[in-house]
Amino acid sequence: MGGMITLDRARWLGFRWHRHGLARRSPEETLDDLLLLGFQDGRQADAGRSLIQRTDGVGSLSVSEAVSPGGPLVSMWTMRGAPHVHRLDEVDLVREALAPRESDEGGAAWAGAVEEVAAALRAVVTGPTPKPEASREVNGRVPASLVNRCERCDADHVPDALFRAAGCRARIVVGPGDGRVTMLHPAPAPGSARGEPDGRGEDDDPRLTLLRAYFRVNGPTGRTLFRDWMGSDTATVAGLWRDLGDDLVRVRVDGRRHDLPEALLEEVRRAPDAEGVVLVPPHDPYLRQADRTLLVPDGDLRRRVWKALSGPGALLVDGEVAGTWRHRRQDREVTITLFGALAPARRAEAERSARLVAKATGDEAPRITWEH
Repeated sequence: MGGMITLDRARWLGFRWHRHGLARRSPEETLDDLLLLGFQDGRQADAGRSLIQRTDGVGSLSVSEAVSPGGPLVSMWTMRGAPHVHRLDEVDLVREALAPRESDEGGAAWAGAVEEVAAALRAVVTGPTPKPEASREVNGRVPASLVNRCERCDADHVPDALFRAAGCRARIVVGPGDGRVTMLHPAPAPGSARGEPDGRGEDDDPRLTLLRAYFRVNGPTGRTLFRDWMGSDTATVAGLWRDLGDDLVRVRVDGRRHDLPEALLEEVRRAPDAEGVVLVPPHDPYLRQADRTLLVPDGDLRRRVWKALSGPGALLVDGEVAGTWRHRRQDREVTITLFGALAPARRAEAERSARLVAKATGDEAPRITWEH
């Protein structure tokens, strides 16, 4: 199919809204691609806050019970070295997709360093282990050239980016911390395999499997967006785009040029409207995997949503970012800041979503305040 294809922004919003599981309380299978790509986690249990807005539980477990060092969902250092929650039985697929190769930007030196540190981590983390203790033990098991002086820590250790990349290779799970200390665990072996969702494992290259899932969830996207989300390099992503070749068509959404598998074109064109009100955390996939200019065209509002440090969560109304929110756990309060007017019925929907924010972290139902 030649030429540029124009797609309506409302259809793009609707496609993403439904594929991100935000249209309703989602059946578990709706989360398959999202969990393959991962929900970014953190000290504020952001993965749990994302999941609870989409589903009541995983199997017979609540969201908070499902994310555990023993599975069925585990948190690991994956995309960009950040902790992400994935299904335990898909950890190896994700690991292989992110495994450094000699052809990557870091070359053989980086790939070798990751394997050296991964071997040390596998030897050290044989049970629940505080990260500082694991770091000290790893220092003595790797070549001295891989240990640097860290001024911030005032200590010698393997650089954090290398440590996290190696943790992924070594199947190290990031578990609940003791206070502010991160605990590391060896990932258990996957349990009995569940049925594979359609399209899973259709490629020899696991990176292509991730890219296809990324398109299925997000619709039109570009190389730079995918590269920055995955934490890869320009040449690697260009190669993946070449591998898809004639499967892709060029599209324009509200003046923004992107690519889309032709097989998804009619589904995007016919996507239902985005409907609903949801509070999502700062690193939710709906925000993290989006063209920010397309999602929030106003530059001043974009700066309020995506802050470099301690960014707020986003209030989503019918697919649009309509405000921000913060949960002050100590005060048992959720403050929602609106970008414009919001009808009372939609405020009630937002307040129901805010109560789920607290439920995800086991907190009491919060007091909800509104600001403009």
